[in-house]
Amino acid sequence: MTKKAGIAIVAVGAALILSALVLLLHNRYADARAGREAETLLAGVEAAISSQADEPEETRRQETRPTGEEKGTEPTAAEALDPEMPVAMLEGYGYVGYVEIPALGLKLPVMSDWDYTRLEIAPCRQFGSSRRDDLVIAAHNFESHFGRLKEMSVGNTVTFTDMAGIVNTYRAEMIETLSPKDVEAVQNSGYDLVLYTCTRDGQERVAVFCNRTTAEKE
Repeated sequence: MTKKAGIAIVAVGAALILSALVLLLHNRYADARAGREAETLLAGVEAAISSQADEPEETRRQETRPTGEEKGTEPTAAEALDPEMPVAMLEGYGYVGYVEIPALGLKLPVMSDWDYTRLEIAPCRQFGSSRRDDLVIAAHNFESHFGRLKEMSVGNTVTFTDMAGIVNTYRAEMIETLSPKDVEAVQNSGYDLVLYTCTRDGQERVAVFCNRTTAEKE
């Protein structure tokens, strides 16, 4: 090997190491920023839920009254709770509540819609509703978001509180690693709640399938 070739190899190696270091620092910065933003937004979501709870019950009942009552008829039991979750606007984005995973020490706001820009800010409702028992929440693999889902265990508790202050309690039933193409397995899983994120290399998805606790179903 010539001296020039050796220098070139060393230079390439140094460049690769530097690139990896820059990427690592960038990811850590983005993770920390996402954690701070989520914490600030969570405070806003909780405040909005609290203010809703402080309203007189009659006012809240009128605001959420089904259209059937507008026609002079009493709502049926099925109409009593709108299957679509209420949405609150904060800093230009809609939120449907917050999710809490005690086993991971996580408590995060959940946006009403998802796209890649929103995922950089907070977990997002990708599909469904807690009121129809088909809610799917996706989040970035930041450590401060869903990056540690794989550390969960079957039996762990997950709660989702919507903007009306309704607390839904779930039990993790299954934790799987899926292909990005397994959209059907996530959106039509038959489980009451699904949490998922991508792996660090982006090649697979980690999904946690949950059902309501027995106490809630009774």
